[in-house]
Amino acid sequence: MKARLLTDAGDISEGAVVEIASKAGANDARTDDDVGGRSITDEPVYEVTDSEGHTEMVDTRDLQAEP
Repeated sequence: MKARLLTDAGDISEGAVVEIASKAGANDARTDDDVGGRSITDEPVYEVTDSEGHTEMVDTRDLQAEP
């Protein structure tokens, strides 16, 4: 499944289209600075890879599904 990154994640820049590889856990520590802001619910975190081979863990709220 492909998704667009809504914020920078390590070596992957905002706006990049990434491939979602697998679920990697949950994020229970969002701050006001995160896309979507502070949250009281845990959200899934996914391992994603860009076209250059960079891999990062990204909160589901920082991804937008691509058709």
